[in-house]
Amino acid sequence: MHPVAIAQLDAFRNQPHPVSLLDALTGARSPAEISKTLTGASRPGFPRMPMVLRQQYREEIGASQADLDLRALYPGLDIGIYAGSHSMGVPSLAGPAAVIDQLHQLATMGIEVWETGLWPGVMDQYRRRCAELAGGDLEAGDVCWFPNVSEALCAVLEGFERGSVLYTSGHFTTGHYVHHQWAKNTGGRLIEVPVEPDGSVPTERLIAAMSPETAVISISHALFESGWVQDVAAIAAAARERAPEALILLDAYQTAGTVPLRAREWGDNVAVTAAGHKQLRSSAGAGFLYLPRRWMHLQSKRTGWWQHAAPFSFEKGAVRLADDATRFRTGTPGLTGQAMLLGELAALASSAGGDLGAAVERARGVTSGLVGAMVEGCRARGLAVRGEPGGDRAGGWSLERRAAFVCVALPDRAIYERLCRRGVVADFRPGGAGSAGASGGGILRISGNAAAFRYEIDAVLEALSEEMERA
Repeated sequence: MHPVAIAQLDAFRNQPHPVSLLDALTGARSPAEISKTLTGASRPGFPRMPMVLRQQYREEIGASQADLDLRALYPGLDIGIYAGSHSMGVPSLAGPAAVIDQLHQLATMGIEVWETGLWPGVMDQYRRRCAELAGGDLEAGDVCWFPNVSEALCAVLEGFERGSVLYTSGHFTTGHYVHHQWAKNTGGRLIEVPVEPDGSVPTERLIAAMSPETAVISISHALFESGWVQDVAAIAAAARERAPEALILLDAYQTAGTVPLRAREWGDNVAVTAAGHKQLRSSAGAGFLYLPRRWMHLQSKRTGWWQHAAPFSFEKGAVRLADDATRFRTGTPGLTGQAMLLGELAALASSAGGDLGAAVERARGVTSGLVGAMVEGCRARGLAVRGEPGGDRAGGWSLERRAAFVCVALPDRAIYERLCRRGVVADFRPGGAGSAGASGGGILRISGNAAAFRYEIDAVLEALSEEMERA
């Protein structure tokens, strides 16, 4: 195993057990105790040895100084080997700093954060940045914030009261729940396109299921149980011919930040929703919907004072809607989540001179290279990867059709648990893909990220091979 990987695993083993500041604060019985707790509060620092060794082995691991500078923004990645595709990615230094700054403004200014325009400025920047991330702009479309993708999907579907919703069986669970609830509420029809045994959805099969009565085509950009990336450009072009009145509702939760989103190129029949999890690394509470202006007539059945066209006018009576994405809002937004995501997008964009679109293109190149290394390494070790030949189909997937992670068949969850205890962080999903019916089996999702290196992937595969042999 590479010396830098060993240093990262040592850092994992040697880290102190986390202590909850909230527990201490909750137990306080006086203001003096609160002050004492806050004064004595400290957090362990990040390990320095991995960073030092990466500089020493820079040429060997194929890292430029710019690569090392980017990685330095993510010191949490040096505590073990992080190769997870979870809902929570390891943040940079920028995201938490932005949150602390936003909360400090509240602590020192109170209501003036609204009066001075500081917090409205955060919301405006959030809209611009999310539109940029979606590959659109605020002239062709608009952005509405949501706490998560589930809320965004519900809000959009509530605007359709007839027709059918077309989706694939590979959609994440929230999509299934939202689609079925929509059908129950409206009496609408659901059309589910099955997934191939290898985890892919042939584009032609999805296109064949379209019809003039299709109201919504709701798809995951990448399928969470396989990493298969849908050909959105082909789907959007076909929909304009076969289902011209349909909205394509793209859930980019699995891809935002590593696979370029091209809302402007895809056309005004494609809406994009995502959240600041996974590769965007901003924890919970920061979701968004990018909706082309063609669809601003849609209306959610939920409301609240922020749905009003001018909420600070404090008008009474029925809500007065604007002709933009304001119409999908309800209550006061969560500024903490927005600040966190903005900080993380700034860190990501810094890898390409501040250009967020170029940074995502860079991330796609880095993660595709790591995914290729994963597939190659699994093949050499006899590990079954979804989308590879020799199992469900004769030919393997191209890297273009793969997201930033691969799914490896795992016969027993205990293997995943042992990896975690070693400090190797991946992501387990039970049942289904490649478990061969084994009790406790499932898939292990191994992910690359824009600040990772090949030696880390090699370390993960080496540890996985050892644990598989023990099983």
